[in-house]
Parts: sequence; structure tokens; C-alpha cells
Amino acid sequence: MRTFAAALVLLLAFVAQVRADEEVEQVKIELKSGESVPGALKDVTDAGVTLLGTDGSQLFIKWSYTRGDKHFDLRKRACNYKSLSSIVSLADFCHDFALDRKEAEALVEALKLAPTDEKLKARLAALPKFDDLKPPTPEVKPPEPEKQPDPPPKEPDPVPPTTVELVLKLDSNEADLVAPLTRALEKLGYKFSNGADHDVLVKLSVDLTLVKNPKWMGAELYAIYDGTAKYQLFGKAEKTAFDERSVEAKNVRSNKDKVEAKKMVLDDLADKLKDPIHNALRKRKK
Repeated sequence: MRTFAAALVLLLAFVAQVRADEEVEQVKIELKSGESVPGALKDVTDAGVTLLGTDGSQLFIKWSYTRGDKHFDLRKRACNYKSLSSIVSLADFCHDFALDRKEAEALVEALKLAPTDEKLKARLAALPKFDDLKPPTPEVKPPEPEKQPDPPPKEPDPVPPTTVELVLKLDSNEADLVAPLTRALEKLGYKFSNGADHDVLVKLSVDLTLVKNPKWMGAELYAIYDGTAKYQLFGKAEKTAFDERSVEAKNVRSNKDKVEAKKMVLDDLADKLKDPIHNALRKRKK
């Protein structure tokens, strides 16, 4: 009986490892020395690529050691196209490995963020010409009108009496959503209470799904969460909600672990909840 139980445990462990292996992206990095390094892809950054060995150890390889012309698609994953420095770093990578077309594409993207940057323009002009790649044309602003002298100061209007904002109470089945949503609504002027002295009860129902969390030799490679959140707004002592709505956040990924991924998806849900709640409360006050 013990032998059967031990065999069953080994079989289940083998099946779990096979499933984890299927989710891990296996790559082979070619080096300038002619060698190649295989491993599970852990992370890709502007500086290099991190692989996970079969023994669970991590290996960081700088792009300068690689055959970068073979790994452009992998390097491109690390580029943040909303960051000028990240795009220029990709262009530098392309230049180092004589990828003229790819460098020109990256420089055109950089000029979309900084259309008046003369160094970027000169760098693009020095490359071979590609007819389908044109730098963006900077917007020409009309001259500002001549500033007129300031009118004489007038007497200030009477200060209206201070208005008291609504006091809210949050009730959620996911405690970790309360803090980010409270911060977001406090910035809009709302106050909060945990007792009976509130004007509106905000009832929250949250559903989180851990979509992926592959591991390799016990180490988490990344984590992806989906999340939905529904709110209902009740006036004090009211049993029927005067407003309700749902929001969702999809494919929220952390390259660290599932704890960070959960925090990220809850922060995203809080940001998407604040505006519809605020709009509903403004209509309620009218």
C-alpha cells in the first residue's frame, strides 16, 4: 500500500512538472563566440536576457555577448514604446548589430515622442533611405498673441460656506481592494467611516482569477490575473441600490510573482471603479 501511494505521488509530481514545462518558453541564445545557451525564458530587459537553468539557477546574458541579429524579436519585447529612452536603447541595439531597417523603424517611433529632437533626425538621415518610413512632421504652432496688460484687480467674491462631501462606507469581499479605492476616492473629496455615520454604503463584490503562474524548479516565472469588480450604492437605511455597475481588468501580468500580480489587478480595478462611483454620487447629490 505504501509503495502504491509513493508511486502515485511521483506520478502526480511528474504530471505537474510536465504541465509547468509546457507553459515555460524555451529559448536558445546564440553567442558571438559561436556557442549557444539554452534555457527557460525568465525575463527580457533593455540590458539583456535572463534564463532559468534546469537546476533552477538564473543566468543573465548581456546583449553585447549575443548574436543580436538573431534575437531582434526577443530584444523588441523589452521595449516600452511610451518611453523615449527605451526606444532609443532599442535603436542602439539595432545599430550595434547593423540592423539598418530596424534601427530606422525605432528612430521613427522615437521621433513620434520627440518630433523636434535634432540628434534623432540626424541619426535617421544618416541611415539608408526607406521610402515607407517617414519621420513625423512637427506641429507648427501659431505665434502667441501679444500679451495684454492685466486688468486692475477686482474685489473678491464672497466665500461660499463650506460644503460637506458625502461620507462613504466601503464593504468588500476582497479586503485588499479597500485601500486603493479609498485613496482614489479621497482625492475626489470623499470622506470615509466604518460605522453607522455614513451617507452612502458602497458594496463591492470582487472576483479574481489566477490565469497563469508557471514555476520552474520551484521558482515563479511570472503571474497573470484577470479580475472583475461590481459595486452597488445604497443610501443610508435604504435596501435598494440606487446605482450599480461592473468593471474588469484582463491579463494583468507581473514578471515577479502572484502576490505582486494580485496587487496590480486590484489597483487597476480601483482606478476603473472611482469614476463611475463618483459620477453616480454627483447625480445623487443633485
